[in-house]
Amino acid sequence: MADSTDEDAIECRQCGDPVESTTDRRVVTTVEDGQTEYEYFCDDDCLGDWNP
Repeated sequence: MADSTDEDAIECRQCGDPVESTTDRRVVTTVEDGQTEYEYFCDDDCLGDWNP
């Protein structure tokens, strides 16, 4: 796996902070019209606060 930089860091869908590659990170995957969408979150708190 390649090292990432701040420029390509994924942002938390809820708070906008960069999502770190840790065990706290959460990802929600959905498929709509054949397209896969990924929503990334910092942790369970941000995921729990998210209102799609």
